[in-house]
Amino acid sequence: MTRWSVERLTSRLERFELGPVDLALGPGEVVAVLGASGAGKTTLLRTLGGFVPATSGRIAREGVDLTRSPPERRGLGYVPQGLGLFRHRTVERNVSYPLEVRGRTDALRESRALLERFGLSSLARRYPASLSGGELERVALARALAAEPELVLWDEPWQALDVEARHELSVVFEELRAAARMPVVVVTHDPGLAFSVADRFLVLRAGKVTFQGAPGTLLERPTDPFTARFVGYENLFDRAELGEGVPGSLGAWLLARSGPAGIAFPRPLVRTDREPQGAWEGVVRSARPTPEGGAVAATVGSLSVALRLGPPSEAPLPALGDRVRFEVDERTLRPLGAHDSGDRSGPA
Repeated sequence: MTRWSVERLTSRLERFELGPVDLALGPGEVVAVLGASGAGKTTLLRTLGGFVPATSGRIAREGVDLTRSPPERRGLGYVPQGLGLFRHRTVERNVSYPLEVRGRTDALRESRALLERFGLSSLARRYPASLSGGELERVALARALAAEPELVLWDEPWQALDVEARHELSVVFEELRAAARMPVVVVTHDPGLAFSVADRFLVLRAGKVTFQGAPGTLLERPTDPFTARFVGYENLFDRAELGEGVPGSLGAWLLARSGPAGIAFPRPLVRTDREPQGAWEGVVRSARPTPEGGAVAATVGSLSVALRLGPPSEAPLPALGDRVRFEVDERTLRPLGAHDSGDRSGPA
């Protein structure tokens, strides 16, 4: 039951500076690392893995300092975005490679056991070029686990996978978490993956930690437009957009409640009474069905607001140009950039 700790970790890559980052990882715990392109997500993984040297701080496993240790001595498995599979080796020989490097005479036997565990036995003699994206991800993970790691670093596992491959990989992920009790640090742009597996989120912006905490806290307190959009807020407005609103308009009402980086809120429900009431009125620009009900976009003054309808049986879709009324519950408003970034240290 390995525990890892990261204390005030910093690194530098050309002109980019990462950190300081503090992180604690217990057995089976999953931390999802979020951030816009260039925020430092992959740099963090590579620094943890020893591929980018730390400039200060400490990385420890069960209290043992590994900050200056080479990657092969850290006891971790790293699955990069490009996966790094050997094209000239079969699936079986890709997975056996970490064991072969360590001189294990049972390398092939252990490789076949891992292939069976991840449903890859039928692909043992095939080469990476003939595999699907989901199969490649599973092979890369199996190879990482062949090194018998005590921590897995996984960079964008769901990238460019279709729905079925994502489902298959999610099953593998849950097995890894439940059976191996291995901590995982995963970089992802996929909200579905993040919220289904992560115990905590760590959000980076320009190399700095802007949030670290539980999923529910991030939902309630998104730190900036990127995180608000990531967790599902479809109505996001910066102060410049809202500043165009005339007194008494929705824009002016929202501006008075915004943070320095603007405001976010979920889709308000369209009123469907025979004599519709509501504080605000909009003109429908588009309407489409979804499994949860109708998704409507309406123009309200200078703003385009995302709205929702109830189930199709209760609320038929409005037509283009129809007028709809709705209310915005002030309790659902999320000012952006106006609060502390949460617990940066994580649980002990």
